[in-house]
Amino acid sequence: MKDREQLPQLNGHLMTCGGGFETWLQYIDGFELRHFCAFELLDDKRGRDCITDYYRKIIEAAVANGFGVINEGLHYRASRDWGELIGFSREALADINMRGLEFYRDLAREYQSDTTPMVIGGCIGPRGDAYDTGRTETAAEAEDYHSEQIITLRDAGAELVSAWTFSNVEEAIGFARAAKGAGIPCVISFIAKGGTLQDGATLEEAVSRVDAATGSAPLYYAVNCVHPTEFEPGLTMGDWTRRLGGFMPNAVAMELLSLCSLGHLEDGDPKELGEQMAGLAARFPHVNVWGGCCGTDGRHIGEITRQVGAVRRETAVV
Repeated sequence: MKDREQLPQLNGHLMTCGGGFETWLQYIDGFELRHFCAFELLDDKRGRDCITDYYRKIIEAAVANGFGVINEGLHYRASRDWGELIGFSREALADINMRGLEFYRDLAREYQSDTTPMVIGGCIGPRGDAYDTGRTETAAEAEDYHSEQIITLRDAGAELVSAWTFSNVEEAIGFARAAKGAGIPCVISFIAKGGTLQDGATLEEAVSRVDAATGSAPLYYAVNCVHPTEFEPGLTMGDWTRRLGGFMPNAVAMELLSLCSLGHLEDGDPKELGEQMAGLAARFPHVNVWGGCCGTDGRHIGEITRQVGAVRRETAVV
């Protein structure tokens, strides 16, 4: 595990990451994901081949444009409550969390270089449904729950853990405390449609509250699983935006519940998404992680990395 200071995204390297591949697996590859749990496809030969193909295209698109890659995503629902829903014991979950990291290591070593660094991370989703929060956990409950998966990933060699699609501040605080207690760097990525979380907090409030409650434990914060037109209103002016480190948008502006019930993939316009991300890159020159979420694939990552990279080169010349 690298020290936080050694992670390339904290040292000026432009990075990408691919998330939201579940919609691709469902609508393009034809898998029926039980409770959106993609991790069990590691035990299915065709499933593993499809996941490999998806990530290989993302990595190759990024590397072609000089970006490194944070390899993560498989572990999104590989936590206790979700695993139990599809019949996984704690032992089986621990095993598949470890094998998921090995999957990424095997793939990433083919592309690792000084100019295109590869990071192996563990992506962790919320305990409940990100878009239907129901009962809100306390920070203490969230810390206890997420510690189990965080420690498993740390022990298996993850270089960082990332909380994706978190939609309430208390759970984010608990996650950050769990990672801090386990001694592993963490990132927290919020869903913030209209700039507001499901619990009513603005992005600025969420970042400020988590930092205050955890001693600024997260490496940085990110936004994912919403389209740039949906989250950009929440990027208000202020010093708090210095804590932002990544954007991983959906391909189109649409409610995730609708995206997941259409019966087909909505992949939008990759070039237009790249243009929107390039606009954000010009506005936030300190942000180094530029990825994708639901509906995105290698085409979108290719456009995002190409256009964001061009903005950064222009800025460097100026």
